[in-house]
Amino acid sequence: MEKELEIKNMNKLNKDRCPLCGRLNQCQPEMAATCQEGPCWCRAETFPAALLARLPEEERDQQCICQSCLRVFEAEQARS
Repeated sequence: MEKELEIKNMNKLNKDRCPLCGRLNQCQPEMAATCQEGPCWCRAETFPAALLARLPEEERDQQCICQSCLRVFEAEQARS
């Protein structure tokens, strides 16, 4: 539990981290070196409300969810 809290607090400071898993989210605007490579991967994706609801309301639209978490969510939805 303490480790989860530590990751969550660290993530609040790092917009380049996924707020769900703490890994790099590969957000183009947050990655200055790759920002000029074109639009962010997330522009071609749809983030379902049910996935966004996993974040506290005050944390929504603050950090990008990573592609891995999006794919895991999609797989969960496909199985149900």
